[in-house]
Amino acid sequence: MPEQTHYLYLSRRYFLRSLAAFTLTTSIAACAQPATSSSSPATPTPASGSQQPGKLLLTYRGHQKRPTTVAWSPDGKYIASGSLDETVQIWAASANEHFHPFIFHGHNAAINSVDWSPDSQRVVSGAVDSTLLIWDAFTGEHVIRCHGHTDAVTSVAWSPDGRYIASSSADGTVRLWDAATGAQRFVYRGHTDSVNTISWAPDSQRLVSGSSDKTVQILDAATGSHIFTYRGHSGVVSSVSWAPDGKRIASGSWDKTVQVWEAATGKVAYIYDGYNVKAAAADQTRGVLPDLIFIVAWSHNGKRIAAVTQVYCGDNCGVVVTWDADTRRNFTFYQDFPVFALAWSPDDTRFVTAIDVTNQGTEVKGQSNPEAGPYVQISQA
Repeated sequence: MPEQTHYLYLSRRYFLRSLAAFTLTTSIAACAQPATSSSSPATPTPASGSQQPGKLLLTYRGHQKRPTTVAWSPDGKYIASGSLDETVQIWAASANEHFHPFIFHGHNAAINSVDWSPDSQRVVSGAVDSTLLIWDAFTGEHVIRCHGHTDAVTSVAWSPDGRYIASSSADGTVRLWDAATGAQRFVYRGHTDSVNTISWAPDSQRLVSGSSDKTVQILDAATGSHIFTYRGHSGVVSSVSWAPDGKRIASGSWDKTVQVWEAATGKVAYIYDGYNVKAAAADQTRGVLPDLIFIVAWSHNGKRIAAVTQVYCGDNCGVVVTWDADTRRNFTFYQDFPVFALAWSPDDTRFVTAIDVTNQGTEVKGQSNPEAGPYVQISQA
């Protein structure tokens, strides 16, 4: 098996650890290039039943390999999902919407991150091929290809004002791009290891980035200058999310904690490190984060925080947990299949999650598990 293919199928844990060692090369210039696209026969499948936390509402099985990233359009109508199959797919978030899924084929390596423009008309995608592509979400046209990173692009984020796109990479940099032209605005080199995650402040004036160097850093989005470094974590920082009011940041880490802290001072509001599944089942105030944290996401209304963690059995199972952002109370959680990405719906009533279930060990009397395989699902938050 080629080295790159082997790398892509490693576990979530090894994936982040290996980012800095997986090197690709690109040119610095940004230019517009064509990309191919097509439609998919796959359609979302609705689920029946009451809408309780964790209740499955819709399943989409358009990807051929593990989905790695999901993003909900700001208007609430569509989902963008990226995959190891090197495609980004656009599909309707409602089973009642007669929108045929659209497949974008612009990258030549696995997709790591996608995000929507604020007007829900364009998508930006970042991939292991070290490039970003900006394109029309429903035609795949008007493609802008952004070159500059020298290793896998780990995260992309469109600024709330729609003017810029930020990207992070295993090359240890954060870069800012003009969303209209693809021109590179600046390169931030404040980290000493792979940058795994980025998030915008609501006012589009600042960026926060998390790295394998165990730090979270805030930078000025206008100049690319360093503002503040948060050093509260003792492990790889895998996810960051800026509160909608701009005052706090939530960061998740391999140190098995989610830390909520003041963006202006770094003062810690609280550290959530619950770990006992049985205790959480008996008492919801205990919560559960038993292992490495992979995803942290603040709800759009600022009231709740969601996290995804890997439980003891490894990549074959996981936990999605939410709690009140201010009080750390009113936990909801449910065990799920392996979750590789999560996003809140704009109205904060639903989650979209990327799932990949292996058949290994799940067969019943020689029959394959019907829930096995790669898919994306929408569930009640």
